[in-house]
Amino acid sequence: MQYLLSQKSRSKIPRSDIVQNIGLSDRQTENLISMMTGFGLINSRISTITPLGEVINLYDSYFEKIETLWTIHYIVSSNPEWIVWYRIVNDVIPNLDTYEVEKISQNYFSDLVIHYSERTISEKLPKEVGAVFASYTRTNLSRLNIIEEQKTGNFIKSNPSEIPYGAFLVCLNLYKQNKFPGSTSISFSDILFGNDSPGLVLNLPEYKVREILENLHNKNLIRLEKFANLDQVRFFEDQSSKDTLEKMYGV
Repeated sequence: MQYLLSQKSRSKIPRSDIVQNIGLSDRQTENLISMMTGFGLINSRISTITPLGEVINLYDSYFEKIETLWTIHYIVSSNPEWIVWYRIVNDVIPNLDTYEVEKISQNYFSDLVIHYSERTISEKLPKEVGAVFASYTRTNLSRLNIIEEQKTGNFIKSNPSEIPYGAFLVCLNLYKQNKFPGSTSISFSDILFGNDSPGLVLNLPEYKVREILENLHNKNLIRLEKFANLDQVRFFEDQSSKDTLEKMYGV
């Protein structure tokens, strides 16, 4: 990210330039770019750093803070384009207490057979499923405590770490940008139950979402409006995405 930040004035950064300047092989660089794109740190196809990437590089360049981990977890898990990761977080983890890579590969991705070859489904898919579970048990994402590994290929549900209010606010803003562009408010039910919403993707109960929103309201970061039949969150028009990102580590 430091290299990409130094190239901020460029509209596109070829992979060959990244390979040359960070000392990784072409394949390693390809995998790194794919991962960083999924986490919302660089822009797809042009490999320029995003505002989130800039803020994380400034405040948490080694990905040690829980705010960073929850935010990148939400970004990759709320994007249906990352189909394996998306289904595991949104369909598998909330509905099961134990997880076996082989069974999940067979039971939750059978519809992909019309889009991919049999070899891809039988050989590559279990590796991708296993890689997602390994990300939550063998990397810094393990600090989220979403799952635990029992033995190779077998995992159990855990008790997730608390999500900081600032990280939730960033996720909420990203949700608004993606699903309600231009809107200044979102209903509470959408935040809790909407497709790719923070409540759904982060697997939070209603009371916890209300607690977080009330805290953000008390800190004057959003306005929580309660009506007879419709509660909603209103955003301040002068609050940019970057403002929210920079506040994430201090809320």
